[in-house]
Amino acid sequence: MAIITGGIIEEWGPAKSALLAVMREVRQFAPRTDDNDYAVDIAFRSWHNFREPEFTGVQPGMIGRKQRRFVVWHSVPQGLDTKESVRSWLATALTDTARLTRDLLPSKAGAYPAEDLASELDALRVSLAAVA
Repeated sequence: MAIITGGIIEEWGPAKSALLAVMREVRQFAPRTDDNDYAVDIAFRSWHNFREPEFTGVQPGMIGRKQRRFVVWHSVPQGLDTKESVRSWLATALTDTARLTRDLLPSKAGAYPAEDLASELDALRVSLAAVA
């Protein structure tokens, strides 16, 4: 099981630097060892400093039957300009990410390892909370 990250980042300055630093930490937690690994993609969406966010919270992406990557979009609140604040926010948001992983991934016929992926997210949440 792996946790990968990416996203669309429109912010700049300290907020962007803080987000990129936390994204590196997430990538190092449970890296994908090969393309056959199932993975949760923590996709970050940050917003231009002078615009309102298009959505808030955590939203699932589309799930393909043969896809081994489950994308969950995370709308980054504006004003998080330190690694500690981003880490703390993400640790809280990962509760919803794990819930979506458990609830939305298919569990019949060629089931996704939803519980294993959610457990990996719970471990990441605990790890981030311990550092924050």
